[in-house]
Amino acid sequence: MKLLLSAYACDPNRGSEEGSGFSWLWQSAALGHEVWCLTTPRGRPSLEKLLADRAADPTVGRIHLAFVTVPRAVEFLYRWQFGVYLHYIVWQYRAWRVARRLDAQVNFGVVHHVTYNSLQMASWLWRLKKPLLLGPLGGGMTAPTSLRQYLPDWFKTETLRNAISSLLTTFDPNVRQSLRHAALVLAANSDTAALARRLGAPRVALAMSAALPASYFPAAYAPRSPLAGRELRILWLARLFPRKGLPLVLEALGKVDARVKFHLDIMGDGPVGPLVPGWIAANGLQDRVTWHGSVPYEATRAAYLGHDVFMLCSLRDTYANQYLEAMALGLPILTLDHHGAADFIPAEAGIKVPVQSAAATTAALARAVEHLYDHPAELEQMGRAGFAYAAQFALPKLVASLYQQAADAAPELAPLSKGLHERTSEGVGQATS
Repeated sequence: MKLLLSAYACDPNRGSEEGSGFSWLWQSAALGHEVWCLTTPRGRPSLEKLLADRAADPTVGRIHLAFVTVPRAVEFLYRWQFGVYLHYIVWQYRAWRVARRLDAQVNFGVVHHVTYNSLQMASWLWRLKKPLLLGPLGGGMTAPTSLRQYLPDWFKTETLRNAISSLLTTFDPNVRQSLRHAALVLAANSDTAALARRLGAPRVALAMSAALPASYFPAAYAPRSPLAGRELRILWLARLFPRKGLPLVLEALGKVDARVKFHLDIMGDGPVGPLVPGWIAANGLQDRVTWHGSVPYEATRAAYLGHDVFMLCSLRDTYANQYLEAMALGLPILTLDHHGAADFIPAEAGIKVPVQSAAATTAALARAVEHLYDHPAELEQMGRAGFAYAAQFALPKLVASLYQQAADAAPELAPLSKGLHERTSEGVGQATS
């Protein structure tokens, strides 16, 4: 089947949106589809090198790259936080013009928009009048106002973001039109699914937005050493962005009963890094917290395996890949019960604390730490449950299952499942970034 993939962010050497864009490109081609990918030139060196290195793989022959540029003035604006919106809108328009020419030559069977994965960013490709699959999309989440004190610079990161989101969904016709013309919208969490339906999407389905290479998963669950007589090892691992909620975690740990022995390792760096030592001191945790700064991705695997609990309480997140990484390595989760975490972390794999007032939320998180310390047997039960759950989200399995889900939900997308069972049974698609 001839598939047009819209992947504004696509780079095999990066994570987040860029890595996701490449994963969809590679896996959809590995499943046997002939794939034309619209993307920016930002990932061009990495893409061309990887495809050259894998030239002997038949998947490479099914990949066709179309690099879409924008005017220099728009490219210049990309460096600013909100300049990205204009850059993306202009790129989408130009991508549609390229797609229109390609479609006249190729006659695509399905169009799939994957990145950016924000609902508010939309896609111009509904104008091709071909079966359109959107997502998995995020963007419907908002940080809880009850916890705004833990989000530095709330006005810049949340008020302005929410205002731009409202403007885009109200005045950009492509947002509503792309949703209304989509054969199916895959939503990465319930918040986004609800927003998509309010904006007129006729078919919406929940779908996991994260995946890991098949090689990431160990053959079996790896038990931790017994907790008796030692401290509870807690891991926080993420980029230090305001919305990741580190101040909330530190205040909660400051309320844990003094009898509980624990140590928190913070791994990551970012814009709010200079504030971290002050946050640690303010909560009296100097002897119980170590901030390691930025660590290589290769070192994170050992970190997951060397801790007892993963504690990330994002205030706004589509779904943090770290949740899946932690579960894949058998690490229980302690987090907030909202956004993607509410939908794609099973209750058996950890503790999800409801979002309440600031005092009630931090108190509930503190009590959860005390409970895990007092009931160490539950840690292994949670770790095993998360390990079993995460196994279904290896990259080849996830792409194949979501394409099958799309084909089942919308007859127009049936070509996505053509030959799917034969290809996956042959083990095709195991190569990943």
